[in-house]
Amino acid sequence: MTNWFNLVKYFLIKDIKSRYAGSGLGIFWTVMMPFFQIVLYWFVFSTVMRVRPHSNAHIPYVLFLLSTYFFWIAISESIVRSGMTIIENAELVKKVPFPVIILPISITLSCYLQSMVGVILFIIAYTFSGLSHLSLFLIVPVLFLQLLFSIGFGMLLAAIIPYMRDLQQIIGYMLQGMFFLSPILYSMEAIPETFRNLTYLNPVTLYVEAYHKVVFDGTLPGWWHMGAMALCSGLFLFLGVKVFMKLNEGFADIL
Repeated sequence: MTNWFNLVKYFLIKDIKSRYAGSGLGIFWTVMMPFFQIVLYWFVFSTVMRVRPHSNAHIPYVLFLLSTYFFWIAISESIVRSGMTIIENAELVKKVPFPVIILPISITLSCYLQSMVGVILFIIAYTFSGLSHLSLFLIVPVLFLQLLFSIGFGMLLAAIIPYMRDLQQIIGYMLQGMFFLSPILYSMEAIPETFRNLTYLNPVTLYVEAYHKVVFDGTLPGWWHMGAMALCSGLFLFLGVKVFMKLNEGFADIL
């Protein structure tokens, strides 16, 4: 277990250092790029389309968007990068004997750690807005379940993509669909009631709505919602580990 921890720590630090090598602003690029996207979304959806962000009309659209956006960045970036981690480390996988499953895990943790910079900035902005409350710490169990989901999904893709290289071209479209079909840019109330329940077929909706409940209502969602999140996270983690352990023996032959 100690060796696993040390390996995860090594690859985690290595990834963070390599990403910002030679960069003057370093980790703040993690926030600056999404910041420009946030300004764009705010202008289009709040100023042009005048989307109502929440049933509580006093909540500014920017706060509504920030309440889930950086959590989404953690999901999307970790899935994309984890899916490619075996191919990107092909030489290492072929030549050095070590538990390869550590690669997608460390990449996911790296993406989440860096996205937390944006989450901290949201909490600061939310505090200064005067709407903050102590129940905000309830974000932690939701974030934990989301992390398990991302690790599982990332391992699943990391195992399959070396065998099906075309899948890496599909991931971008898949994530784009998951983003626009979950209530990140708009509220659940904006979706016609006929289709509202269908949005939960997109697993991201479970986590997004849980964050909305914690941030704006100061409480966790109902037991059925928490149970659905736990089931979704557990299922993807189980599938990810199972498929990865099944396919990883052939990595050296196909890379």
